[in-house]
Amino acid sequence: MISVIIPAYNAEKNLTASVESVLSQVYADFELIIVNDGSRDNTASVAAALAEKDSRIKVFSIENSGPAMARNFGLDHVSEDAEYIAFIDSDDLMLPDFLEYALSAAENGAEFVMTGFTIKNPDGTTRDYFEAEKFFDETTLGEALPRLYMANMLNQVWAKLYRADIIRDNNIRFPDYRWGEDRLFNFDVLERMKKCAVLPQCKYSYIMQPGESLISRYYDKKVQVCCEADTRMAGLCRCFGTKDDAGCRYMFIKSIFSCITNLYAPSCPLSTKEKRKYVEEILNNEQVISRSRGMFGGAVEQTMGKVLRSGNVTLNMLMFRTVYAAGKLTPKLFLMLKHKK
Repeated sequence: MISVIIPAYNAEKNLTASVESVLSQVYADFELIIVNDGSRDNTASVAAALAEKDSRIKVFSIENSGPAMARNFGLDHVSEDAEYIAFIDSDDLMLPDFLEYALSAAENGAEFVMTGFTIKNPDGTTRDYFEAEKFFDETTLGEALPRLYMANMLNQVWAKLYRADIIRDNNIRFPDYRWGEDRLFNFDVLERMKKCAVLPQCKYSYIMQPGESLISRYYDKKVQVCCEADTRMAGLCRCFGTKDDAGCRYMFIKSIFSCITNLYAPSCPLSTKEKRKYVEEILNNEQVISRSRGMFGGAVEQTMGKVLRSGNVTLNMLMFRTVYAAGKLTPKLFLMLKHKK
């Protein structure tokens, strides 16, 4: 049996479609755990109405704690006989054969399965993310890690299937962060798995909603999480014998770019003086200085890297304020650069 977990916060408008995409799966032996994360709208009643129509649905309500804690609550309530675990966000969609498709690799020994996925932007445009089909074990994963990281395959827990006993036996849970907790969860799984698989077909739709997302919103612990994730990834590279982790360093510095860019989001409460101190601390961070050396990428990334390494607070603030403004004016171009491999 597969246990599907969906955290739901103020999701009354999209929850039904998301749940129905799970209920319409070709592979029908699953339970669906909905965790209402202290919603202030009618999410709880929508979830209850859906549960009345299908006995596979279990609904729980907790105080608002964020998606990480909501998923952890779901993990704590997975049935003992569940063999696999999957996650879906409350405004996303699974294609009807997602579970069946992912399970085909799991039945061939993969304990961690990553499928392709589609991101649908607020303007209706879409972009597919996928990698060629491949199975990896402990001796072959090292070479592929940087590529998988750069291909955006390790940053989220949706579009994945996990062997439940790895999570259960090692008590793997999400850290209490509001950003970046997904990749840390995946790193925990990678440390303990013996075989994983990448499947190319895009069987999951990630629906971006208008307005600020958790990705673009200011988060006071984002630099801390970026550094923790980079340290963990560096450890994985050593563990699996990665010879060149340049791609992982590239992803870390891009995340640092994002930290500074988010200072100009409407959600950022910092004063100009506090923003300067924030940027100064980043520029003096030994991990940032060390990992930014020899950064590769296109002309844009190289230029931004040089400005970052200059250590000039004013210049960096000017550059990233311009980046944020450019993102607002030309969101398609901004997204293309942001998700560039």
